[in-house]
Amino acid sequence: MRLVTRIGVFLVATIVLVTARVEVRAQVAAPATPSAAASPATAAELKPGTVIGSDNVDQYTRYVPAAARFAIAHGFKLRVLPERRVEWSQGFQHATEKYAAQVALDSDDYIKNYVAGVPFPLIDASDPKSAVKIAYNWHMGPFMPDDFSIAPWSSNAYESDPASPLKIVPKSDADYGCEQFEFLRFAHRTDVDPRPTIGSDAMGVEWKARCNQWMTDLSGSPSEGAGIWIRYLDPKHPDEFFSFSEESRRIRRIAVNLAYPNEACRGCHQPYWAYALPKTENYQYRLLGSTVILACLAADDEPAGFKTGADGLALGEEPFELRHAYILEMRPRFPEGSASAMRTIIYIDSEVYVWLAAEFYDSSGLTATAMPLWRMRPSSEGGSLFDLAGSFYHPENRGSFFRSLVPAHNEFHQAINSGDVTEGTFNPLMMH
Repeated sequence: MRLVTRIGVFLVATIVLVTARVEVRAQVAAPATPSAAASPATAAELKPGTVIGSDNVDQYTRYVPAAARFAIAHGFKLRVLPERRVEWSQGFQHATEKYAAQVALDSDDYIKNYVAGVPFPLIDASDPKSAVKIAYNWHMGPFMPDDFSIAPWSSNAYESDPASPLKIVPKSDADYGCEQFEFLRFAHRTDVDPRPTIGSDAMGVEWKARCNQWMTDLSGSPSEGAGIWIRYLDPKHPDEFFSFSEESRRIRRIAVNLAYPNEACRGCHQPYWAYALPKTENYQYRLLGSTVILACLAADDEPAGFKTGADGLALGEEPFELRHAYILEMRPRFPEGSASAMRTIIYIDSEVYVWLAAEFYDSSGLTATAMPLWRMRPSSEGGSLFDLAGSFYHPENRGSFFRSLVPAHNEFHQAINSGDVTEGTFNPLMMH
């Protein structure tokens, strides 16, 4: 029962004609609110090669996400790269060209006729449905893998040393994670055969994910069990969760309506929002505008954001670049209790639809800020794939305490689109 409770909470273009081929890319919308976007004259002040740290961050505050400002205050630095175009993987590009024209929203704003690729490559900010279309583009974007595995899959806790504020101390007793996490898309596949679905997908599965050996202390406390999640293509079909208890040696199946992301789910946006994103249909969306924001799409290393020296662990320096982003507000569509006051402001890249920063609110105001550190690598067929190399998640009421997805103090292995994750991995009877 402890595992069921914890896991239940844990789970959240233009068209260019080139010779005889049509290339479909995301359209960068005009700002819906003038104050949200940087003017060209202002943007020019931030030059490539600039290094932003605690000594000069005030000059560039308008570009720096709140979670990055927290990290900078504790020694992190942003190295500014030139702006650039980021290529989708060829498989994703081809799927968008093939299927995008048929995609639409029904009367409930649920997606229909979607197969693979970006559902809505042309976004018009004046469209009353633009917000939910951006949300679907985020959910189905080019950074979503066909398969994924990481060991461990974890939310790792850190804080600064009171005696040395720039020294970072792991808080392993507050870590949570899986010994091994595996994820497999059954539909919407673009880069690993079979494409676009695995077999006939008669059960209508979107993806399955498995957490093997759930742990509440990555330094060595006993495992609490294992779990398998299933998401279905039917927007009204709740996710299912199969839990295996180490104590009873039994499997339990339950329907899961995922909790709204907040600190109670241990910064679950980090692993959960990386690839197995919040179910789009569970939220309502509002487009607040667009902006220019500094974001990390090409981290130097994994784990990103940390460095190890003679004095121990500290925050390091990573490359950032100015990115055009939609500012999207999301609220629970079917709120219960205190969730009715919860909302998230999420910054979505208007070209590749990765999330770049987030701010979490409840009735008391801002409760947490977050920022991912992405890493690009080439797709086997051309273009780029993404993996999450690190992150910052800072609860506003926890002082210097923060979390990162990728452990800086434990070894880990991450693989995306390897083709090694198979259907048999997700047989509940094989959990142990």
